[in-house]
Amino acid sequence: MWGMVARLEARVGIGDAARQHWYDAQAAIRPREGRPHAVRRSILANALSLIHFDDDADVRDLQRLDQEIGSNQTASLQDEVLAAIDPVPGRPLVTQLVRTLGERAWGKPSRTPGSLTHDDPDLRELCAGAALRLLMVDDGEDDRPLPTLTTEEALLEVFRGGDAGLWRRMVAAALSEPWAGRTEHHLSLLDPDERPGEFQGIQALAGMARRIAEEDERRAVADHIRATIAGTGLTQREFASLVGTSPSRLSTYVTGSVTPSAAMLLRINRMAKRARSSAHGVPDGPA
Repeated sequence: MWGMVARLEARVGIGDAARQHWYDAQAAIRPREGRPHAVRRSILANALSLIHFDDDADVRDLQRLDQEIGSNQTASLQDEVLAAIDPVPGRPLVTQLVRTLGERAWGKPSRTPGSLTHDDPDLRELCAGAALRLLMVDDGEDDRPLPTLTTEEALLEVFRGGDAGLWRRMVAAALSEPWAGRTEHHLSLLDPDERPGEFQGIQALAGMARRIAEEDERRAVADHIRATIAGTGLTQREFASLVGTSPSRLSTYVTGSVTPSAAMLLRINRMAKRARSSAHGVPDGPA
């Protein structure tokens, strides 16, 4: 990771904005020591490199960070290390970082043969995910109302003149109601051939919001099944026999790797109720 720091320091010049940002932000995170501090310095160096220089090597460095510490942690730390020098509510540095990543993911570089993110779809996906996850970080600093978007021009103005604070509120709204049709409405305002970058960006947000919602639902179902079985006092093997499935199949429901059908979930609830009633000598009532 130290290579990221060295690459940034080799490019900053005396008196320029990148140098000032680098030294001011380092001073803010200096009290941290050891590996966590080294990681934060690398995250900071990579973020400022993408903001001020945006070379292909910086995207490769982001890929390395993503692989080593995870995409969600990377986004959280990007926001953290920039926060001390990034005024609210607009967060201009985070705004520029999202713009850089978004351009790599959905802008001209993603559609121009010979560019890094055109020729490497994994890196294009990396930049898309990094931009969206950075906008999913809740800094709680912006209470501006969401704009009402009923025309293409109004939507395009959000892309052109918006900032990270506004974008974060819009992303939060999409995450809170992934099935409400908000993003579909925004997509309907755009011609995907004339506005491919904006269209793909909104499409990617809709897809990620729904994947996150589905993962949350899958975990909730798994938690419910696990607690339901535990409440019967039976082993998983015994309970699997009771609901007419194999222990291995039941295990996939418990871990969340497979979500049971509605009929199976109803059966699990009914049999658990019956098992609890039997254990306490209570007559089995309506399911």
